[in-house]
Amino acid sequence: MENELYKNLGDAKSREIFRKYMTLSNLYEMAKHRTRNPQVAGKVYEGIAKDFIREFLPTGFRIKGGLIFDVEKKKLSPEIDAIIYRGVPFLEFTDAVIAEQKQVEAILEIKSWIGTADIFGDINKKSGNRDLNSRLSSKFKDRRDFIQPTAKYILFAFALGSNEQNDKVLSRLEHICNMYAIVGRKKIGHPWKSDNDFEFNF
Repeated sequence: MENELYKNLGDAKSREIFRKYMTLSNLYEMAKHRTRNPQVAGKVYEGIAKDFIREFLPTGFRIKGGLIFDVEKKKLSPEIDAIIYRGVPFLEFTDAVIAEQKQVEAILEIKSWIGTADIFGDINKKSGNRDLNSRLSSKFKDRRDFIQPTAKYILFAFALGSNEQNDKVLSRLEHICNMYAIVGRKKIGHPWKSDNDFEFNF
């Protein structure tokens, strides 16, 4: 009974977030004279994800996008979509933070959409095989050194579209990140027309 309750709550929350995600897509469709700006759209998606996660953070934890500073190596990380951290960071602004490595509990890569190439890598033109170290996997490697071994690297995606079966997708995601949250997974063989074409709370 309790598991069913959590599943229903998770499904409802996923649908709520997905509607927000689709609102931006629909606005771009209506404003046909405007060219889609991926950077601005990305910031909106990141904002939706961070607002959602913020609801569930324990007291003393905060979430913002920004950079991580490794004190020992004197290095700054690449830009990180979301950092979950505690304590007083080096610099903190309304929408961004520069946190010390030891303050970081988790980092998130937030994507509006991921597909087969993102998960399994690009196809090598010479061999015809997929490069498992490309796309999401390379982002993981670029950022993993900037967090402590106990901190989590989380993938948050609003939509997933791949013709690979669920077990293969989930197995591969376990190699790319420590944890993942996929709001909606497009059902294999379905068009993208309505909520009925998605499996939620994936």
